[in-house]
Amino acid sequence: MAFAPLVGFASKKAAQIAAYLLSKQPNMEKLKLIKLLYLSEREFLSRHGHPMLYDEFYSLKDGPICSSSLNGLNGQLDTEYWAQFFVIGDNKRNFQLKREFARDDLDEVSDAEIAAVEGVWERFRDFSASEIRNWTHDNCPEYTEVESGRVPISYKDVLDALGEKNGEDVERGVSQKRRISALLSL
Repeated sequence: MAFAPLVGFASKKAAQIAAYLLSKQPNMEKLKLIKLLYLSEREFLSRHGHPMLYDEFYSLKDGPICSSSLNGLNGQLDTEYWAQFFVIGDNKRNFQLKREFARDDLDEVSDAEIAAVEGVWERFRDFSASEIRNWTHDNCPEYTEVESGRVPISYKDVLDALGEKNGEDVERGVSQKRRISALLSL
């Protein structure tokens, strides 16, 4: 089932960042990949005070996630675009890089974004999926423990957890970008 994309969400950039992460470990569990995407967005927010992906965040049983990015990984968003980078394994839990690519193929991703993603990769590359899941539970104060369903996490929540003071400004900026994107898509 395909979902309508979240207005303002940088779907192509999210797919390219997922592919970049998979280029580091060409066969990766979905749980690890979605955690790395979340932590990369969190790291970029910390470094630059604005998001890369303009995704929505949620607390799920297995920790915080970027919701639209997860939809893309699950084949529910821009399926042709996302599918050019990786294939989903038979068990639906692993992703495999479909092809090698050069930096020029990541035309949606800036050097500053690559640097943030690379920093997250360096820190967490040796973590298993369950270890990174547990790390997010213990070290992401914006996360709310849930048994089922999902609880929204705001940009302000993330920035507050990071000790940043501009969370409300970033939240307004994200809302404004979504409004402008919605108007431009009419």
